[in-house]
Amino acid sequence: MEKEPKPFDSSKFDYKESKAKYNGYLLNLEHQDGGPKAKFLKEVLGYKIGDGKALHEAISESINSKIPNIVEKTKFGLKYTFNTRIKGRDGTSQQANVVVVVQNDNGKTTWRIITLYPDKKD
Repeated sequence: MEKEPKPFDSSKFDYKESKAKYNGYLLNLEHQDGGPKAKFLKEVLGYKIGDGKALHEAISESINSKIPNIVEKTKFGLKYTFNTRIKGRDGTSQQANVVVVVQNDNGKTTWRIITLYPDKKD
């Protein structure tokens, strides 16, 4: 019998662990895979390259104390997917999906925001 997921504690995220992910991928309009996400983040939520820390804080806030919609065990660790509202630079919010992996790297548990993508319903 599987355990019921517990509310998530996003205080364990370290911005330094994901800094390259934000500016090189999620906020990079030129990135092959991240470009469409960067377009959403810029046009809808107002985040652009250089806003990684603010985006990190908005993502962390949006999933803190929430129960993930999906929990999967992967070869990298536990993968959590949250369907949540992300606050934009202007204070408005938009429904999005946030994917997080908690993994063991060389004996140290790391919490990483892997991706964010818009919810198709909103």
